[in-house]
Amino acid sequence: MGIGSKDRGPLAGIRVFDFTVWAVGPWASLHLGSLGAEVLHVEQPDVDWSQLSAGVPPSINGTSVGYLAWNTNKRGLFLDMRTDEDKRFAHELIKTCDVFLCNMRVGVPERLGLGYEELAQENPGLIYCRATGFGDCGPRTFERGGDGQLQAMTAFWAAQGARGEAAEVYRHYAHLDFSTGNNCASAILLALLARKRTGKGQRVDVTMLDAGATLSLPRFAEHMAGFTPQPQGSSSFVSAPNRAFQCLDQRWIGLSVTSQDEWQRLLRLIDVEELRDAKFATNKKRVSNRDDLEAILVPVFAKRAQSYWVFYLKKAGVPFGIPMDWENLREHRQVIENGYLTELHTPAWGDIWVGGPPWHFSKTPAHMEPAPIPGEATFELQDEIAKLEANEK
Repeated sequence: MGIGSKDRGPLAGIRVFDFTVWAVGPWASLHLGSLGAEVLHVEQPDVDWSQLSAGVPPSINGTSVGYLAWNTNKRGLFLDMRTDEDKRFAHELIKTCDVFLCNMRVGVPERLGLGYEELAQENPGLIYCRATGFGDCGPRTFERGGDGQLQAMTAFWAAQGARGEAAEVYRHYAHLDFSTGNNCASAILLALLARKRTGKGQRVDVTMLDAGATLSLPRFAEHMAGFTPQPQGSSSFVSAPNRAFQCLDQRWIGLSVTSQDEWQRLLRLIDVEELRDAKFATNKKRVSNRDDLEAILVPVFAKRAQSYWVFYLKKAGVPFGIPMDWENLREHRQVIENGYLTELHTPAWGDIWVGGPPWHFSKTPAHMEPAPIPGEATFELQDEIAKLEANEK
């Protein structure tokens, strides 16, 4: 029984042909799978397991953790689009699908006989989602898009870094890969909703350039208003005080004051007369006088241990965060009790931990299944197509 045939999740009954590589496409389809869709993930028959997901390190039993993390909730399918037999099989299989998803360079799906016009003619209800780096026009159309280059190109780096120092600090790896994948999943859900209303499939195009530029819109809007954001270290661009402060025990506390009420609560907790100066009276003034404000607060936080600030900030109702490493995050009760991390058993890689579904449905709960052994469902799917063809005769 395939994942999608289990009567679970709001997308139960939806079949996705997952012709994806690297991170953008697989990230989108893993969400569709966790929502109950049957996702058929394609790999080459001669694939070296050490090169799955481009062999991104580290690995478990020789397989990239990227493959294990980004391909949960799927069935494994082998296809060699260089052969006429597998091309025919692919087309017959796509006729049974609701969604076709790919994230290859412009022109590649068409060369493989998997372009939109051809597939839509065979399956008019198909939602055809294609993710590319730069879209169909412009000087970089045919280039492969990657997380790092798109972070640079969409101004992510322009305002990242320590205050007063050079910008262009690289952010969390795969930030734009996964953001683009989220956009793909959202667009597919909306296209499925439109199909329910109109009865028609359609093509959906998503680009990493668009996804990155959209996430940079707040900073771009500030630039268009005449203010060009500069690197601020851990400080927020939009409110103050909102940054990490080092405590007496060399640990950190992430203070996050975003309203006037929270500012007043902080003033009552930290009874320092200098903070009542008129230049700190409003958030706008505190942002404008950020250097002076933080010069007062840095030594204040340095006088007490982190545990002190955790206790009294919580008691005062002032928002804060405790910087955690990955092991702290894994063991945190808030993470465990909300099911953010899920332990899955796999026959080839043992017990592994993956991120849990970010949605919680009361009637049709999302679920997690381990990444498939490459190609494991191929024979089962071939038998399904053979039976369909026999019934048509």
